[in-house]
Amino acid sequence: MIRSYIRSVQPMVKINGSVRKPLAHILRRNIHLRSLSTTPQVEPSSTADDNCNWKQQQERFLEEYKIRSLLERPIYYYAEKQLPKFSIERLYDQSRKLTSTFILQNAIETVEYLLAYNARRLKQFRNLPYLVVLNPSISESYNTYLQTMSSLLTASLNPPTTLEENEKFTMKVLSEFIDAHADTLPSLSKGFQEVSDLLTSKQITAFLDEHLKERISMRLIAHQHIELSKSITGKSDYEKGGKYNGVIKVLHLPDVIKKNADAVNDIFLLKYDQSVPVNIDTNLYPINYWSRSEPDLRSKNEEDLLYFPYIEYHLDYILREVFKNSFRAHIENRIEDPVQITISISESPSYLELRIRDKGKGIPPKVLRHIFDYSFSTFETNEGEAYKTLNVPPGLAGNVVAGMGYGLPLSKNYVEIFNDTIPDEDGILPNTKGSLTIQSYYGWGTDVYLKTVGQ
Repeated sequence: MIRSYIRSVQPMVKINGSVRKPLAHILRRNIHLRSLSTTPQVEPSSTADDNCNWKQQQERFLEEYKIRSLLERPIYYYAEKQLPKFSIERLYDQSRKLTSTFILQNAIETVEYLLAYNARRLKQFRNLPYLVVLNPSISESYNTYLQTMSSLLTASLNPPTTLEENEKFTMKVLSEFIDAHADTLPSLSKGFQEVSDLLTSKQITAFLDEHLKERISMRLIAHQHIELSKSITGKSDYEKGGKYNGVIKVLHLPDVIKKNADAVNDIFLLKYDQSVPVNIDTNLYPINYWSRSEPDLRSKNEEDLLYFPYIEYHLDYILREVFKNSFRAHIENRIEDPVQITISISESPSYLELRIRDKGKGIPPKVLRHIFDYSFSTFETNEGEAYKTLNVPPGLAGNVVAGMGYGLPLSKNYVEIFNDTIPDEDGILPNTKGSLTIQSYYGWGTDVYLKTVGQ
């Protein structure tokens, strides 16, 4: 925790003959900086007004530089912290323990987790070549992390002590944190495309894999505390000791599928003046499928097989990315048949598999090999800034169809985020894990298999 770190450096220290103030005092005085983005320097003109503006810019730059220097020690401290992987079981455990006392302690832990992840991202940015970080788009993302580091450090010094303060904390700190990182992918995508001659594809992939996985974890931690806070204050359903007080909810899968199909069709109506129908079916006897034991062939209520506990906004993102590709293939190849979605659920252990089947003539083999590569897109757009796509969380994007090349790789990261944290009863990691795979029959169509764990 930042407090324990501050205590370790609390006494006055003398360096080069001058007395330095303790970190806590400096943080409390200066951490409230309004913006950490670097102010570009311009040549001063001969006029008095321009000279005044130039002086103000210099002063502002120096102030920001001091704050950047001030953040060095906390960034180094938190970047070295070891964090356990954020698992589905941990989300359930937080839900079961939810009380008015627990939520206040969880607020402190949430800030600590976010500080560690945030510092690790800043460290990784700094490990990139200097010319790469100078790219305006990548520098924009870097500055966003500096800004949220400042905000989180302030929150760590003033944790909520009542439910009312916790509500302000969720609105002021966590909601603003989520908003700040909502639109970083377009600029990051643009930046790495512009500096692709300075880095190898292997270096870019390694950076983005870790960056996007930790970005998913950061947003999940923030969303979890927000949902827990809503439950404890009565803004959403609360069940004492229940598993679904947090971000994981029991979802009616046909409703989730239809919602996302409608959202993508709305965009296609604007782009193509056409929409694509979907047809949903299910395997009626899937209960023991993944355990490989004989299925119970007794008649079951079909509706009982259509509910699954999961994080809805994760599923939203994945489905929209897959639907964008499938629907576009149908429209551009003039296929009138619906896209077929088959639901299969296993209860013991808890797994979900969705198969999204289209008849859009398939994917050429040379394209299929790169389908999960970052910044690889099969879509050519003349819509201006093609980076503003649906490749940001649902509800926050523009209305173009594709073009950034992060949709499927990021969807794969969403599916695999819990893979190393779900042991079986003997503590052994299972062979069956979350995955996103594609099987294409070139000239006919494509099957996308989404498999994920529920608990």
